Amino acid sequence: MSNEPTKPLPDFPHKFDIRDIQSASEDNIGFCVACGAERCYTEPDARGYECDDCEEPQVYGAEEIAMMGLVR
Repeated sequence: MSNEPTKPLPDFPHKFDIRDIQSASEDNIGFCVACGAERCYTEPDARGYECDDCEEPQVYGAEEIAMMGLVR
């Protein structure tokens, strides 16, 4: 076991409505946690996909976003 402290999660600028997350999960839509853009054809468990709008690897699937606590 390491004595190194655990890195805190980065502060994501976007929070998502739970209804949008539920609908997105059914329709395979992900969201960029950097800019908030939607990305089609994104599996619910996707992590770090490239965003078509801001080109950052910050697109997550709907269920991942919920598990990350980024819902309001």
